[in-house]
Amino acid sequence: MADVKDFRRQIDACIQRAEAMLEVYPKDLRDISCAREISLVRTKLQEAKMWAGKILEVLGSPFPAELADKAAPQGATPTK
Repeated sequence: MADVKDFRRQIDACIQRAEAMLEVYPKDLRDISCAREISLVRTKLQEAKMWAGKILEVLGSPFPAELADKAAPQGATPTK
């Protein structure tokens, strides 16, 4: 399980690099189409991190309470 958590950290570092590239490359290259490709890279990395999180779920890692969605589904009655 530690390997998957480390892998997610590495993916997160790549996401941060892609976001930094979005700020730099379109200005340097003066080519807006480059921003689209970098944005796609960032999106796919975010998906990879999510799927790695699903692996952790299957392995039995508890979902951190601080990341849980606080919103109740529409029409649901709150539980006490």
